[in-house]
Amino acid sequence: MRVLTLNIWNLSGDWRARRGAIVAVIQRWEPHVVCLQEVVESDRGNQAQWLAETLGGWPMAYAGARYRPVDGVRFGNAILSRRPVEATSQIDLPERRDEQEVQRVVLHARTGGVDVYCTHLAWQLHDALLREQQVRALVRFVEETSDPAATLGPVVAGDFNAEPDATAIRYLCGLATLDGTSTYFQDAWRLAGDGGPGLTWSNANPHAALDAEPDRRLDYIFSGFRGRSAAGRPLACRVVADAPVEGVWPTDHFGVLADLHD
Repeated sequence: MRVLTLNIWNLSGDWRARRGAIVAVIQRWEPHVVCLQEVVESDRGNQAQWLAETLGGWPMAYAGARYRPVDGVRFGNAILSRRPVEATSQIDLPERRDEQEVQRVVLHARTGGVDVYCTHLAWQLHDALLREQQVRALVRFVEETSDPAATLGPVVAGDFNAEPDATAIRYLCGLATLDGTSTYFQDAWRLAGDGGPGLTWSNANPHAALDAEPDRRLDYIFSGFRGRSAAGRPLACRVVADAPVEGVWPTDHFGVLADLHD
């Protein structure tokens, strides 16, 4: 099972040019499931819906919530799949009391018998505590909604806005506890990447360079562990969408592509 995660940078920049580059990335790597973040929906349409239709009518699920810069606009996550989407659900994530602009969510879609979760955590560099609260809510949601009898464990992907040594990520990887709890997911890059830093936020990307933030790994694909079964084991992982397509950078993030044993 090949999974791609990509933050599509909402409508920023030249969306009409960028969306063609995003389609080209998906067509090149031929994933079975695509998890997208910063997907905007308004009365003019839904970005993920346009991508799904352009790809030939892929089934999709969307979860969006408050996006205050423009009334009536939602900001969220989408899951596109080559397989039918059998069920969907979503939750709101914890947020700061002073956060008035965006309500972040987790989207769940069961597709081809696999429970897939797409999320996007708080973005500010000092939001470590909030991201820890958000991953606890994410894990509870996965535990409540995933099928423990499924051959392939849950797949969790998205823009976590946290580096690999952050407590939120270490918690997901079974390397730290939060609130007296622990869990374990397989980090595809950690287990099957090329041994490099796996940067997905890079100042080599002119869109990212606008924010003058340090280079780091922020985007992840995690899979549930099935013990002696090989199902869900990361076989290969690479950074993608890390170069312009015919002169157009697809988005401000690089994407992550993982092959999981099914």
